[in-house]
Amino acid sequence: MADVARDKRALPTAPRAATSRRTWLRRALVAALSLALVAALVVFFVRRALGPWVEVVAPARADLVQTIVASGRVASPGEINVGSMLSGVIHALHVREGDRVTAGQLLVEFDDEDLAAQVAQARAGVLVASSRVSQLRAVGARVAVENVRQAETQFRATLATLARQRALATAGVVTVAELETSQRALDVARSQLDSAQVTAAGTASGGGDARVAVAGRVQAEAALRVAETRLAQARIVAPATGVIARRNVEAGDVVLAGRTLLVLLRDGVTELSVTPDERILADVRLGQRAVASADAFASRPFDGVVSYVAPTVDALRGVVEVRVRVDHPPAFLLPAMTVSVEIELGRRAAALSLDAALVRDAATADPWVLVLEGGRAARRAVRLGVRGERRVEVVSGLRESDRVLAVSAPVAAGGRARVRATPVH
Repeated sequence: MADVARDKRALPTAPRAATSRRTWLRRALVAALSLALVAALVVFFVRRALGPWVEVVAPARADLVQTIVASGRVASPGEINVGSMLSGVIHALHVREGDRVTAGQLLVEFDDEDLAAQVAQARAGVLVASSRVSQLRAVGARVAVENVRQAETQFRATLATLARQRALATAGVVTVAELETSQRALDVARSQLDSAQVTAAGTASGGGDARVAVAGRVQAEAALRVAETRLAQARIVAPATGVIARRNVEAGDVVLAGRTLLVLLRDGVTELSVTPDERILADVRLGQRAVASADAFASRPFDGVVSYVAPTVDALRGVVEVRVRVDHPPAFLLPAMTVSVEIELGRRAAALSLDAALVRDAATADPWVLVLEGGRAARRAVRLGVRGERRVEVVSGLRESDRVLAVSAPVAAGGRARVRATPVH
């Protein structure tokens, strides 16, 4: 019974011990939380005072090449629309699309029977006119001279007769009527002499008749040249060496004057026409090197040189035409072929450079970087030069000893920061 009594008296002490343990655990937890809070506050204030950990990058020397890549096409040196000045029927065509032709090569023939007949008629006209001139010179002039001589003889004889009649009339032997008859005969002889002299002057070299005859011959010769020219126009020849790009007619077609029969791509300096963004205008210049490749022969690149930059910009697309001259074009290069051209805008050896991702507002006129100075981030304006594929040249604003913060660094200009590791390049 005594043992039972003692057990009953010991029962209240167990709850008190459990309560003590819980209190102790609670106090320990509060203390731990307090310490963690204090540590967090210490870390917060220390980080705030010293700044976050950041990685920095130092500028480095490197060889840089700035290029642009643009697509375009092979530009023909000249596209000639070959037409005819005649209307008629196509008799024969001697070329097809893709044929290479040389200057003067026969391309198209028209039906020329009527034109050939016109040439024959014009030649006959020249023969008639020439014969007229020859006749005047060989026969007409001599006859006219002889007529003048006869008229002069007749005039002198009539004049002598009149003089005798006047002497006889004074002596009363000749009547007045006979004297008047002799005077009229003299007037007729004088008129015949004047007419013969005028005719002789006309038929002589340089005279009116001779000039008319010569003018007729010149006119006939001009008509012959016109007829021969029209006959020659019935044969269309290549105006230059090149490639036939298009044929618009077939044999037997009736065509009108001025219609384009063939399109000829003239040979000459081979150029590639590309249209990069207008923002490259500040960097592209004549004489810059380029490497091009045709889409159909991508593994066979060839060299070129910038030969033309358009003076105007396409306002709708915001591009500018640039032409690249190819001095030694490959045999596979054809007009209008699609090409890809890489133009070298600039090159620098051992240039002070930086990763392009570290430059802020690089596309504007005022690029800048964040550098670490005395434990604080400082904004530094820089001037950029050649821009490579991943790195850019820093012309001014940075030294090799400077340390540049990444764009993703959790610090703004003026804020404190600490270097996490050894600067990398």
